[in-house]
Amino acid sequence: MLRIGELASYVGVTTRTVRFYHQQGLLDEPHRDTSGYRLYDGEAVLRLSRVVALASAGVPLARVHELLDASQESLDLALVEIDADLSTRIERLEKDRDRLRLLRAGDALVLPDLIVGLIEHLREAGIDSGVVDHYRDAWVLTYAVYRPRLDPWLEEFGAVMLEDPGYLALMVRSFRAAELEPEDPRIQELADDTVEWMVNAWDGDALEWSFERGLDDPRANALLEAQWADRPAWVRVGELILQGLQQRGVEPPGRRRSPGGSSVFDDQ
Repeated sequence: MLRIGELASYVGVTTRTVRFYHQQGLLDEPHRDTSGYRLYDGEAVLRLSRVVALASAGVPLARVHELLDASQESLDLALVEIDADLSTRIERLEKDRDRLRLLRAGDALVLPDLIVGLIEHLREAGIDSGVVDHYRDAWVLTYAVYRPRLDPWLEEFGAVMLEDPGYLALMVRSFRAAELEPEDPRIQELADDTVEWMVNAWDGDALEWSFERGLDDPRANALLEAQWADRPAWVRVGELILQGLQQRGVEPPGRRRSPGGSSVFDDQ
């Protein structure tokens, strides 16, 4: 005869686990000796081993009892059903893990991969985190109000533009210039370089590259305008870009400064 500690040791569980299975009705209460100690026999070892095996395999405790004394055929059918349930739970847990990874990533929670890549590029380039966060928030706002239009634009033009080293270099320069005074000569230099890139990239067709084409929701546009009202350097560069495009005879995109546009500054 075995005491509870010896039984637990044989099966590889704790005495607390044995008591728990007693409470759940999965293990019958044994006889006690004259001192009140539980005494277990070999049958208790076998039953506890089955309980632990089923529970460890993910079988719900509510079903362990019915399977302990089931025939092999009934057991096989039940295990197939339980396996299917476990597969569903695993799939759900994997989705939960994906959501947790997105939450840790932050930017990827509500933005498409292309934009997340652009934001990460700016962070890796050492741009002030506050400036990049501001830009990210503007993209979140833009994506929220214009997603049906933005997704096809990203697929057709955005992938080309946001993976262009020339565009990315200009983006980094633009964000480093975020705190400059509008009259700083570097603003004019950046605007000139941006116009040159745009003329070459667009091949004379600015409207095809412009996400701003057809953004006709005045309330959404007002929200986006307000997002950039506190960046006078970007406002000035946008004005200089428009002037430069007009001087080159290129039809510019809309004058809004949303992050969805096709220029480096006019899209902010």
